[in-house]
Amino acid sequence: MILRGNHLEHQAASLAREHFGLEAAVTRLPGELDFNFLLQQRDGARFILKIAHAGEQKAQLELQNAIMQHLGLRSADLSLPRLQHSLSGEGITEIQDEAGSIRYLRLLTWVPGRLFAHVNPHTAPLLESLGEACGKLCTALSDFDHPGAHRWLKWDVAQAGWTAVHLGSIPDQDRQLLARTCADYFQRHTAPRLGALRRSVIYNDANDYNVLVDEEPACPLVKGVIDFGDAVHTCCVADLAIAIAYAAMNKPRPLDAAMHVVRGFHRFFPLQEAELEVLYGLVAARLLISGTASALNRLEEPDNEYLLISERPAWDLLSKWQELNADFAHYSFRYACGLEPCPKRVQFDQWLASARPEIGAVVESKQPPLPLDLSVGSLDLGSNDNFSTARRFEQTIDSLLGQGGTGIGGYGEARPIYTADRFRTEGNEGPLWRTVHLGVDFWSAAGTPVYAPLDGVVHSFEDNAGAGNYGPTLVLEHAVASDLTFFTLYGHLSRASLQGLLPGTPVKKGELIAWIGAAPENGDWPSHLHFQVILDLLGRSGDFQGVALPEEQEVWLSLCPGLDPLQLALLSPGTAAGGATSILESRRRHLGRSMSISYRRPLHIVRGYRQYLYDVSGRRYLDTVNNVPHVGHQHPRVVRAASRQMAVLNTNTRYLHDNIVRFAEELLAMLPEALSVVHFVNSGSEANELALRMAKIFTGQQDVIAVEMGYHGNTGACVDISSYKFDRKGGKGAPPHTHILPMPDVFRGIHRDEAEAGRKYAAAVAPVLSRLQAAGRGAAAFICESVLSCGGQIVLPAGYLPEVYRQVRAAGGVCIADEVQVGFGRVGTHFWGFELQGVVPDIVTLGKPIGNGHPLGAVVTTAAVADAFANGMEYFNTFGGNPVSCAIGREVLRIIRDEGLQAQAGRVGAYLTATLRELQADFSIIGDVRGPGLFMGFELVKNRETLEPATQAAGYLANRMRDLGVLMSTDGPYDNVLKIKPPLCFDEKDVDLLTGLLRRVLAEDAIRAAVDAGIR
Repeated sequence: MILRGNHLEHQAASLAREHFGLEAAVTRLPGELDFNFLLQQRDGARFILKIAHAGEQKAQLELQNAIMQHLGLRSADLSLPRLQHSLSGEGITEIQDEAGSIRYLRLLTWVPGRLFAHVNPHTAPLLESLGEACGKLCTALSDFDHPGAHRWLKWDVAQAGWTAVHLGSIPDQDRQLLARTCADYFQRHTAPRLGALRRSVIYNDANDYNVLVDEEPACPLVKGVIDFGDAVHTCCVADLAIAIAYAAMNKPRPLDAAMHVVRGFHRFFPLQEAELEVLYGLVAARLLISGTASALNRLEEPDNEYLLISERPAWDLLSKWQELNADFAHYSFRYACGLEPCPKRVQFDQWLASARPEIGAVVESKQPPLPLDLSVGSLDLGSNDNFSTARRFEQTIDSLLGQGGTGIGGYGEARPIYTADRFRTEGNEGPLWRTVHLGVDFWSAAGTPVYAPLDGVVHSFEDNAGAGNYGPTLVLEHAVASDLTFFTLYGHLSRASLQGLLPGTPVKKGELIAWIGAAPENGDWPSHLHFQVILDLLGRSGDFQGVALPEEQEVWLSLCPGLDPLQLALLSPGTAAGGATSILESRRRHLGRSMSISYRRPLHIVRGYRQYLYDVSGRRYLDTVNNVPHVGHQHPRVVRAASRQMAVLNTNTRYLHDNIVRFAEELLAMLPEALSVVHFVNSGSEANELALRMAKIFTGQQDVIAVEMGYHGNTGACVDISSYKFDRKGGKGAPPHTHILPMPDVFRGIHRDEAEAGRKYAAAVAPVLSRLQAAGRGAAAFICESVLSCGGQIVLPAGYLPEVYRQVRAAGGVCIADEVQVGFGRVGTHFWGFELQGVVPDIVTLGKPIGNGHPLGAVVTTAAVADAFANGMEYFNTFGGNPVSCAIGREVLRIIRDEGLQAQAGRVGAYLTATLRELQADFSIIGDVRGPGLFMGFELVKNRETLEPATQAAGYLANRMRDLGVLMSTDGPYDNVLKIKPPLCFDEKDVDLLTGLLRRVLAEDAIRAAVDAGIR
């Protein structure tokens, strides 16, 4: 047997034929030391031929074989390689290489699946399934032993001390320093604890190139593992540490990824406290070994890329891991296992139950303080404008408290005041905000005295200067029992409070220790005391985190019990009433089942502001789909206009009022001169319903011509002309008096010549008019959205509306432009969508953006149509045209003008179009990008030639973008168009965030699978 040169595949084929009777195609696979080959027979059967390196000990191969045989009996739900015996019945066959050295030959079954390293993305369920697989392996091997496993192995994390003498081989000085720090931590904190841990033979190699994942593209799970060459007898928890070390690579927040793995592992191999205490250190040890081994490999085999495959991500992760606090990581692992995160918490709660009468008040108040609700959904806090600056926030607090009042609250409360960028961090699933308040606030005037609640000493103090920070801060230490010490923090104090302080100075219960500070010295907040109990300072002094990520709140709240600073009573964290699960259950019981909910994981939204929506935890979502808040969610000017008028008068139109006539005048000034009469209503649906009535009265006809996939509202008459409704699930087709024209989709349609497309599509109206004429009938109206929304953001081809309008009017009908979604500057180049076609409709219907979310709509028509409608039957609308609605409508028009939102829609829309077309060039699944201004869409297709819709991929993309913090939605006949019609305050930074995340998701496996399916 010769093993050399470029003939390895040929030699491997000969070995397979000679020793196993296999005729197979051979492909070489990567390996650190051994030769590995994939054998594929004509019948599809696949095997792995493994040729051990020259120095391999046969006992180690016997160990691997024994493990596979043992696991084959114990882990039926994991896919594992199976040993195949040679023709002579051997599990290990001896061969000789060209140098005469003994080599060992084995044949294993091929385990199908994808490598964990190649799966994108690494979702929480996938990470948990990795932990589960490792837990199952540990459980199955807990009663297994073999002499070959009792050995020294460089990849045994319990033996990481070997790295110390090789750290000089690491060429990069920063990495070398990082490694030395890690090696010192291992020797001081981890190694001394290893003797108390459970031990057995473990798999020891759950790296991302040995873990196999199933073929499910959208929701993949770990199905098995390969390669038992590193199995060793060591501490059991090392298997978990190794899995974490590789699963956490390339993650912005590695601890979050680690907790998912821990949760899955603990489910099948319950972890003990001693193991949780060393897990942080063992993960670091594995990374240290990997980095050191890579440095040595680089010296020995600089051209072997396989040996260096994890070098950069390992060093990057070790750097991030070392930035974590080891104790906080321990508490997080405990939480992942369902334990109280901070072990001291139970003891503290027990002490407090008996010691409460002995504890003094932190502040004194003559009157019971007012509980303040500053949560994300707080109606008391109101608009974001109320806390947009320090001064406005102070005014808001003062108005809530009243003259000389005091307030209290905030423990565990998710607050919108912490959604600024300084509280933002990058999570594994998009941006996150530290919104959960860890202390209790006492809102009172500057200079209010602060007292020590019990005996202690000054631990530390600091002037944490800067807007949004604590300002002057004091930390006291309280040793209340021989085995219980905790800390209290006092933030937003006056600078005078820190004068003369010394660490270690005794403090007596009830002693004056500080005064509440004023802005700006208190961190530029309204005057208040931030009081926080802390069981473990995590090595900090003079400062401590006062606001936590919602994803970490259970750990932080365990560390920081909530105490009422007046009565020192234990508080429960603030929570959203009922929660999303309760709301869902109530909806199912009490609301109509036809009411849909967006997204696979429904959102509990409690606040909106400008182009953002906020869920109950304070997480901010970029809203790309809600065109109703035209000038922005909760625009302060709209809020102010509504509240001012509502406080004075809100009644019907039978009384004279300036608002309705001024609004009519201002609205008509934005329209062609022929459109001169307004009827106000309370919705777009009602506007279209009224427009149809007008058309039928004016023409004396009943038939309506509409466009395929059009949607015009949810009233009976509107549904009757909405192909989007009656041609889809639950619909019964077009009623007798409705006639549908084909949707003029120049991307998907047969007419690609844009110069002719409009005329050719418009030709479809002539046969309809002829049939009506032959039946002795005529068309009452032609109705069309100026840009087809539910049809998939379809831009009408040039000349389409002029030609249809010409034919309909010639037949005696009127033309209705449905501007409910596209009007008021959204298309950018024009104020109205119908202007893109150069037409003047007979009737224009308005809704949605006209009131920025307030129920308001309008029908604008010619004097002739309006006069015909005024036939003696009174038109009255209880809510249409009321003073409040008209005040809001007028303000919306002013904001569009004052903030230049039409021009912004054009500018930002052009930038969005350009960036989406860059994505289209890079991702073949994007078949078309279309739409004017900020009324855009892009269509997903499996194949650009066949235009097969990628419906499932579109749904996946919308849900993944929601997970990453961007709200999108699908539309079109095949639900494969992602529509983009955000509030007009949407800007270039929002485009960058949107398209950056789109690029990330479009590269994920579920999207690539859709393209692959289309190619096949």
